[in-house]
Amino acid sequence: MKRELLKDQLLLDESIKENHGSRPTMKGVLYERGKDDFGQDIFRKVGENTVVVGGAILALQKLCGVEASWQPKTLNELYDVPTANAGTTAGSTIALFGVGTGGSGLQFGSLVEKDIKRRDVPNLIPLRVTDTLTGDDSDLYYFKKDNGDGTYNWYLKEFSMVPTISTHWKDSLDEETDGSEITDEIADSKRTEGLQTFAEFILDFNTSDVREYYQAIGSLDQALYNSIGLFTGQKVQQADGSYEYANVRLFSYLNIDNKSVRLKTASQYVYRILSLV
Repeated sequence: MKRELLKDQLLLDESIKENHGSRPTMKGVLYERGKDDFGQDIFRKVGENTVVVGGAILALQKLCGVEASWQPKTLNELYDVPTANAGTTAGSTIALFGVGTGGSGLQFGSLVEKDIKRRDVPNLIPLRVTDTLTGDDSDLYYFKKDNGDGTYNWYLKEFSMVPTISTHWKDSLDEETDGSEITDEIADSKRTEGLQTFAEFILDFNTSDVREYYQAIGSLDQALYNSIGLFTGQKVQQADGSYEYANVRLFSYLNIDNKSVRLKTASQYVYRILSLV
């Protein structure tokens, strides 16, 4: 019997879209949340992300229920952060975020071109550097590395809230405003607007995040980050009863203009991954 090849493109990256001349079915958008003069939430679009090859492979593994024949190395291997009970990537989810300093030059708007082959954000740096974590969100830090001097680097952080997934009609007159959320069956609907489905992640940066690293290296006047990434992994229990993440891989990232944290700054970002756009 002759075997025929059927192709259905699941395009995960803007550069792939350009090469194939078709619309991508998955992308990400980052918004910074702030307040207006009346205390209302306002969202400023920071940029759009690139889903890297590791993220694309994980998405297909989840859909197909099988392991890929090849995957990029994990960050555990790259940064020598071993974990017990690592297992396979079957239990991995988008669970963490981290930042880097290689996403932009010194001039405003001088963003570095994104690369789908990346295994981590450009020049990954720790979010926290300390001997003991303190604060209301002290239990959110992972990917811990011993500095050998009584202090530790914590490179990645969990989300402050459980991610949400929702679907909306594309009936908004403003591109920056969500359309009507869908809560009932629509198979027999006569509406003709398009649909938009997205997962939403909340990324909270407190006044110690990133800044603490620059204090530790004596370069507080240069304290900044300009790349943000989402990471997949599986939380596993260690021999001492603590938890760490295994099979950590970069899912997606985007480069932004330099965000200074020379002064104590708390920020909140809304990171959306859209599967219907």
